[in-house]
Amino acid sequence: MAMSRKHYRAFADILRQAHQDHPEARDAIEQITQGIAGTCAQDNRHFRRQQFYDAARPKATPCA
Repeated sequence: MAMSRKHYRAFADILRQAHQDHPEARDAIEQITQGIAGTCAQDNRHFRRQQFYDAARPKATPCA
């Protein structure tokens, strides 16, 4: 069974939360993100890696 957009969003949400909860583990989380993205791309040729990366990383907060 192929993964769906719902699965990809769930992965991205988990990774984004990990970035926020554990900023000291940024490099490890990035490696995990890249690994998951590679697996998703193999599963679905239409998978958009950059969109996944953008969703999996914390949103930048504007400077006040």
